[in-house]
Amino acid sequence: MRASLRSGMIALALAALASPVAQAEVQVQSPPLAGAAYRIAEAAFAAYARGDYAQAERQAAEAVRLRPDVARLRLLQVYALQRLGRTEDARAAARAAVAAGSDDPALRAQAAAPVPALRNAARAPARRGAASAPATPAEAAYRRGFELATQAYADYNADRMPEAARKAEQAFRTVPAQGDWALLWIAALEAQQKLVEAGDAADAALALGAPNVADLQARRVALRRQRAVRPAQEGYQALIAERPADAVPFAREAIAYAPDVASHRLLLVTALMLDEQLPAAEQAAGEALARDDEDTVALVMRAYLRQRQHDRAGADADFDLALRQDWLDTEQQENVRLLAVDAALAVGDLPRATRLLQPLPADDEAVQRRRAALRDTRAPAELSLATYPPPAQLCRDTPYGTQCELAPADRLGSGGASTQAYIAFARKDYPEAIRQAQRAVDADPGNANLQKLLTTALAAGDARQSAQAEQRLDAALAAAPDDAPLRVQRAYLRLRDGRPGPALQDLQRARATGKAAPTILLDEAYAHAALGQNRTAVEQLRQALDEADAGTLKLSRQQRYDTRGSIANLSREWGAIVSVGYRGARQAASSLGGAAISTPGDAVVGTAEAFWRPAALNDRHGLLEVYGRLTNTLYDRGGSYESIRAVDPCTGESTEDARDRAERLQRAGSVAGWPSTIGALGVRYSVGRTGLTVGVERRQFLGTATRRGGIYPAALADQCRLQTLANQPEVGSLLARYRLGGNAGGWLSYLTYGFYHGTDLRLGTRHWFTVQGYGQAGYAWDDNAATFSVDRVDSDGQPTARLVDSRGRLKRDQWFAAAEVRAGQTFRVGGDDSRLLLNPYLVVGADWLRQSTRVTGVDYPQIGSQSFRLSDSGASWALGAGPGVSLRYWFREDRYHAPRSYLEGSLQYRFPLGGGDSQRAKGLFANLTFYY
Repeated sequence: MRASLRSGMIALALAALASPVAQAEVQVQSPPLAGAAYRIAEAAFAAYARGDYAQAERQAAEAVRLRPDVARLRLLQVYALQRLGRTEDARAAARAAVAAGSDDPALRAQAAAPVPALRNAARAPARRGAASAPATPAEAAYRRGFELATQAYADYNADRMPEAARKAEQAFRTVPAQGDWALLWIAALEAQQKLVEAGDAADAALALGAPNVADLQARRVALRRQRAVRPAQEGYQALIAERPADAVPFAREAIAYAPDVASHRLLLVTALMLDEQLPAAEQAAGEALARDDEDTVALVMRAYLRQRQHDRAGADADFDLALRQDWLDTEQQENVRLLAVDAALAVGDLPRATRLLQPLPADDEAVQRRRAALRDTRAPAELSLATYPPPAQLCRDTPYGTQCELAPADRLGSGGASTQAYIAFARKDYPEAIRQAQRAVDADPGNANLQKLLTTALAAGDARQSAQAEQRLDAALAAAPDDAPLRVQRAYLRLRDGRPGPALQDLQRARATGKAAPTILLDEAYAHAALGQNRTAVEQLRQALDEADAGTLKLSRQQRYDTRGSIANLSREWGAIVSVGYRGARQAASSLGGAAISTPGDAVVGTAEAFWRPAALNDRHGLLEVYGRLTNTLYDRGGSYESIRAVDPCTGESTEDARDRAERLQRAGSVAGWPSTIGALGVRYSVGRTGLTVGVERRQFLGTATRRGGIYPAALADQCRLQTLANQPEVGSLLARYRLGGNAGGWLSYLTYGFYHGTDLRLGTRHWFTVQGYGQAGYAWDDNAATFSVDRVDSDGQPTARLVDSRGRLKRDQWFAAAEVRAGQTFRVGGDDSRLLLNPYLVVGADWLRQSTRVTGVDYPQIGSQSFRLSDSGASWALGAGPGVSLRYWFREDRYHAPRSYLEGSLQYRFPLGGGDSQRAKGLFANLTFYY
């Protein structure tokens, strides 16, 4: 955590220096700093933070010389020059940056700023602590927060955690919009192991409106998991000290903090079992199975506990159910079978024990011991930990997480230390696992299994221990280059460290020996996918399904479906989406496109998109899509409004409208069909598994209605001039309009974060919890040549004479943000194999718009203005919530592919919760989406 914060200090510090307006711009990230440029830049920021602006300017200039492409270094130089009062030099530096190709919005603003503005910006003191003169209170607060945050980062990197936490908290509370400062506050508390205070800080940051909600919520979950570590460790220490009753409350506390961590539940089962609370232990195992009904460990533990309580039928049923789990490999099945044999022997059920032993290899020492036990027909008078020991736990780390299984104690090798190592590994206490594994190896250095246990434990440790594990594997493979399990273990280690290339080489060597498990084919396919070799990965996944059909590779039903799902995802290189939404809804795009989520009035909007994924450019780092889209209004009934009072723009006085309500009620005009069509060509990139997508697109105004419209000035003075002109007897009613050329268009850029849980098609269950949501922010702008006219119209609104005909430009820009969260339960409609899913849910949706339209360069002598803003300029937001329901049908599946397409209909009714434009947040919303 500290290393990542330190490496991010430069970028964050520069973001803090920029003005609030500049921060709202979309910025392009430069490659990370390294080497001398990084050291000089870090020193420059430190000098700026302590008020030594001359030194900061010199070092920033040197850093710019080394890395002229990094905009934040050029900005630091500009700000340092401003602090020194060298405003002309600051503007020259900004202009040099722009001339060198920098497209950073803040640099463009500084380069274009007039000299007086630069002088105002340079009024900051020459030393930190003196009074500054910001242009606005918000900027003043921002500067105070930045100074505190800079000091907090310096304290953090110097291990002065109490000071870092205090200053970071002050900085964040000064500017709550800076969520990164809240993360620094939390990190400083976490570094002091003040986990409770860190959790409280996360809650406070969310309550104060920090924008990085997902990051803060993730930190809160991680903190709760960290808080679960201490009681879990206390529980295991109590077990080691043979105080199982004391371990029970610690285990329950750990589960309360992190209920999804299976090792905590296993700790509770073990503690209750050792304390002879067998019914409670069985209940705890049942609760674990309620969370995952395919949990082999919980199932076998419950079988053992039932046998201890003389529930032979229940124990046999659980063991038999575990043995029917066809996704277990040979070794796992043998371990479960041996445990079932032990249970039968414990109660003297020799026929069952004989029957269970029959498929096992006769030369296995564990099997031979149990065959010998068949000759002893005496069953123990009572079942206890001594006469019927519980299963031992075996855990290993894989690229897919920690996987645990149970085995008879006599298969563990050297007793207690190895058992404790496996237990520690299961609870992710890797230092303790390494210590216990080392003890086991010291006691039995010739035991190859214990050597592998130590290597596995080291591989899960820190970077130094992971490197040590790889060295041990290198040495072992030098002595036995054809040892397939060792090569697979090193491949898993390399995959975890983000090195799929060397991992793939190991997997291929292991498979070539013919001694690797058949499932290595899946591992090899996923390594190819991580390298971006999707077509090769698909071929191997298809081969795995062929081998599973032939019986040479055992795959569970879920594994088969997951493999087919991977093929469907990796083989997709293009797709198409069509969406129809009533009163807005999600856009028809795999990354939600880039537009507000709702529109006022009774309107139906249609969107059709086709996208292409270049296979060579997609790997574990991200997914690139090129797309084309058409959007238009299919139907618009328009919105009604009632004019009660009329305002005279010349005098500002309002008069009562004497007509009755029916006469006053007007309906706004609307346009639908092809005249409302907008086309777009764009590219977007989804960053790894972060849920983030960034995109930019070029929009073309294809429909005639998108290139023309009325002109109504926002300023009362301009409205008054038009009214005065219209009141002249020879003029009468006026119609002011604009018309754009046939090639008119604009640009849109956006950033999206999406999260989805339970939205896929699941097997083996009839219903499951589903939550999904997204947040999107973007900026749209266009600047087009236009023809502007003012016509005299008759009583029917038809033009009779043109009074003004002028050319100029129409400039429009729009900032927008939108978010939606749905949470509910998904139900499978029909049988267990049905592809029809019903999802009732609760939804919260919000959007915010700020737009501006301006006419420039026109000659309107009647108005007297060459540049003026139109009346549609302004900002509004809406927030609504309510119930909803969606129905989705998956199709297009075959032997190799999971369903690749779906048709979904969604219906919502929202109640307004706030916003200046609540019409966008209430009423009925509907959406129909076809994804191919």
